[in-house]
Amino acid sequence: MKFFLFFFLFSLSCWSQANDFSVRHKELIWENVIITNETGIPERIARHSRLSIISSDKSIYKGKGSLLKINCPGSPEFMQNDFSFDFEIETGAGKYRITVYNIVYHTAKGKETAAEKYFLSKGVLKNDEATKTGLNCIDAYFNRIFTNTLAYKNKM
Repeated sequence: MKFFLFFFLFSLSCWSQANDFSVRHKELIWENVIITNETGIPERIARHSRLSIISSDKSIYKGKGSLLKINCPGSPEFMQNDFSFDFEIETGAGKYRITVYNIVYHTAKGKETAAEKYFLSKGVLKNDEATKTGLNCIDAYFNRIFTNTLAYKNKM
């Protein structure tokens, strides 16, 4: 019986999400909480040439990432296009939460396609290698541009 329980728990951990993406109301969301003693996080992030803060209300800042480009080996072809997204920063004592949503890919012909078309099926994350590779690539990119600290976790 102990062997069965161990195998069951081990199997669940192998199938768990390997990045910080989730689906809320059929929308692809990336969220991470960064633990840091730094201050001025929104100002530091706004120094990125493609990120801008467009509004703020006390400890919540809203922004936009425009025409960014990433491509990782093995990523789906559509990821060679520029993409944009909206983000929100919620600051707190010793940490801040970044939430990215409304991720949109742009083609050379000016067509915009929501990331949900590529990564979701019937409102849930697809479970194929292209999706996993693509989301892991974007996850690493978001972690790189939104963090400058060593410790982070995915829930506040």
